[in-house]
Amino acid sequence: MIQPHISIIIPTYNRAHCIGVALQSVLDQSYVHWECLIVDDGSTDASKAVINSWVNKDSRFQYHTRTRLPKGAPTCRNIGLAMAQGSYVIFLDSDDYLLPHCLEQRVAEIEKNPGYDFLVFPMAIVRTGVIRKQEIPVCEDYLIPFLSANLLWQTMCPIWKTSFLKTLNGFTEGYPRFNDPELMIRALLTVVNSDFKVFADFEYDTVHIRETNLDVKFINKVYNSLLLFIPDITMALKQSHKINYKKYLAGYLHLWFRYIFTPTKSKNPKQSVQLLVLFYRQDIISFRKMFNLMLRLFIYVSTSLLMKQPINKLNYKYLYL
Repeated sequence: MIQPHISIIIPTYNRAHCIGVALQSVLDQSYVHWECLIVDDGSTDASKAVINSWVNKDSRFQYHTRTRLPKGAPTCRNIGLAMAQGSYVIFLDSDDYLLPHCLEQRVAEIEKNPGYDFLVFPMAIVRTGVIRKQEIPVCEDYLIPFLSANLLWQTMCPIWKTSFLKTLNGFTEGYPRFNDPELMIRALLTVVNSDFKVFADFEYDTVHIRETNLDVKFINKVYNSLLLFIPDITMALKQSHKINYKKYLAGYLHLWFRYIFTPTKSKNPKQSVQLLVLFYRQDIISFRKMFNLMLRLFIYVSTSLLMKQPINKLNYKYLYL
């Protein structure tokens, strides 16, 4: 048996209705030297039966279950990483898919650029049925966008050298959200520009389905993730002697107020207050900024609840940083 050159790792949870698209996209690859490790996070639907039908179809598919805590995609990805036999790894979410030339294109670039720890390729995003390439701007320092909550690429865009990824200990487990930027920030803190390459001019070779439901459950996941993510990244910056970069983390507070927080849905303004205190204690925003934002937040929430108006009909620009 030929040792697989590429390991594709897919975490999944209750995706029986859609994982077939992801698995078919792997089977359709023009490059054949791959293995695909699907790690189930404890599905209660028909996921096991669906995945096993693919395992029976092609022995390069492997079905595994999460055997330890914590629950979540990062743990599943790390379980897959520990079992991976490939020299390189791609992470694929169970509701996304690869284009047929994806592996062939990436392997060709690996052969031309064998010294890199990871290579990054563009993806497309599907919104309301429309597919558009997400352009990756050329940056002198890709760390800054990821610290600023400007996420230039998603989980499946990098192809990682397995040995390098293991030196990072894979994903940090326990995060409900922000798994990708957390890993990417740690990777960018470890490498220099000569250690990785971004193929911004290439056409996309993966497709990400963006279906964000801004409900209370999602809002709580973002909130709980920020409580972990911000201190962890601040510490990582300190350890990498780049503590002056922590000012860019204010972008995640901006993200919270601009896209996540809505008084009519979260019904818990205390979360926003606690995040403001967190960003202040981590010395990302000043006391004056924290106090002013709290005052404006009180006015904003009171007005929103009184008027019963959706967030996009209110002037919330004063919450911007």
